[in-house]
Amino acid sequence: MTWMSLAPWVMGAGACGRSRSELPDHSVSLEGIEGEIVGPSMEAGHLLRSGGAGLPASPPEVQELDTLIVGGGIAGLTAGWRLNGEGHGDFKLLELENEVGGKSRSGRSSISPYPWGAHYLPVPSRESAIVRKILEEMGLVIGRDADGEPIYDPRHLCHAPQERLFVGNRWQPGVSLRSVAEPEDAAELAAFESRLRELRDFRDEQGRRAFALPMELSSRDPGLLALDRISMAEYLDAEGWTSPRIRWYLDYCCRDDYGCSLDETSAWAGWHYFCARPEDSEVLTWPEGNGRLVDFLRRALGNRIETSTLVYRVRSAGDGGERVSVDTLNLKTQVTTRFRCRRLIYALPRFTAPYVIEGFDRSLSRSFTYAPWLVANLTVDGRRRPSQNQGYFSSQTAWDNVLYDSRSLGYVVATHQNLSAYPGATVLTYYLPFVDLDPVSARTRLQQASWSELAASVLGDLAQAHPDLVKRVDRIDLMRWGHAMIRPVPGFIWGSDRRHDGLEEKFPGILFAHSDMSGLSLFEEASYRGAVAADRVLSC
Repeated sequence: MTWMSLAPWVMGAGACGRSRSELPDHSVSLEGIEGEIVGPSMEAGHLLRSGGAGLPASPPEVQELDTLIVGGGIAGLTAGWRLNGEGHGDFKLLELENEVGGKSRSGRSSISPYPWGAHYLPVPSRESAIVRKILEEMGLVIGRDADGEPIYDPRHLCHAPQERLFVGNRWQPGVSLRSVAEPEDAAELAAFESRLRELRDFRDEQGRRAFALPMELSSRDPGLLALDRISMAEYLDAEGWTSPRIRWYLDYCCRDDYGCSLDETSAWAGWHYFCARPEDSEVLTWPEGNGRLVDFLRRALGNRIETSTLVYRVRSAGDGGERVSVDTLNLKTQVTTRFRCRRLIYALPRFTAPYVIEGFDRSLSRSFTYAPWLVANLTVDGRRRPSQNQGYFSSQTAWDNVLYDSRSLGYVVATHQNLSAYPGATVLTYYLPFVDLDPVSARTRLQQASWSELAASVLGDLAQAHPDLVKRVDRIDLMRWGHAMIRPVPGFIWGSDRRHDGLEEKFPGILFAHSDMSGLSLFEEASYRGAVAADRVLSC
């Protein structure tokens, strides 16, 4: 099938669907297990909805500076890193939470650091030049191969064993199409792999690959863009690929990177997952996950970061060339401040803009929807002495542990990379994207659920693979991400809303920078958007 031939049938392909409970009713005793629900602060975030009601229209304190960055996720941090690296020091970064990092934040226990969100970074392709530069500055590149490609310090590459899958009441090595396929799936597997090679080898007239990171460097071939108008499930239906095992794996991949099911993921985004990164790419990971990257970027900004700060009103520069006005509230001191800047880098997700930026119509962000997630960190055997526990989570345990046919993504082992950790005691980071409810209902469900309900659900899910885990868990700490990642639903990636045509012309002085501008919630996209905004500041 040629890519141009996709267009005639994309509008008529059928959809498939399924429904499962997000929080199964598991009868699990939590006796002796401690824990809490930690940030991000929903109360602070919901202050945005008031649009500054009750706060000063003209804060008494005024600060002048050249550039202000709003939002301390990867996009905002990268923008600051870029400005600082180019000698542009007259800037400040404001963050609502009490620490920066967004969904790449991390925590720490007496056992190990652990991630609260993103937990790895695939070795970047040539197109991801910004990420490569960050990694090189971090000292992770120890040389170059014959082709000039970076050689990464093996201490930071994921150690073996990397992945395993719990299926058929046993663990088996690897999590891939081939690891789940049965002999009767051979024809579909071969067809899928053939299409995958075709897409990876594709180059358009400009030499662009079909799918790239950052996505702006991808081909604009009309047949490829037509994939965005259907879901990945519809694509599989049209191809006649019906194997439940293959579909489970593809659904798992969509939930992993996008927080969406096959039915909700654009087929363009579905293929992007497999084609944008180098084949058989290794991954960089640390006990704290991408918190290691956050720490490097944070240190680059020095004292230019101001946390616990709510931005409640932004006025663009207007046609007269005035400065951008940004009204803020320090949540700790309750002091309001107005910042006046030449350029504002708005590195917050788009759904916040109508509540913050004066004149920003809600219609400009109507198609931006976000997937809610639950992340749990389970401290296991933290109270036992090494001699009491040899090997429950030992060297035989993989870094990434996936449960077949679970709505969760399984868990990663924080101590997998930490060779100094004593055997047994560890922290397991468990991920559950809420994909079977619409995002609004899922956020409500997540917000209303108690710690005990969520913790029991996590343990109940893991009990199928670890029946005695409940006896070994000391703590379960939970993070509720109401707007964890942008959802690349059909029509969004290459739709006009995502492309933000003319948006910055409507709001002079404001440069938008967030991964949702790409439609893909990936480190490579966030860093690219932040760097592009910083370069705009530097060029004018």
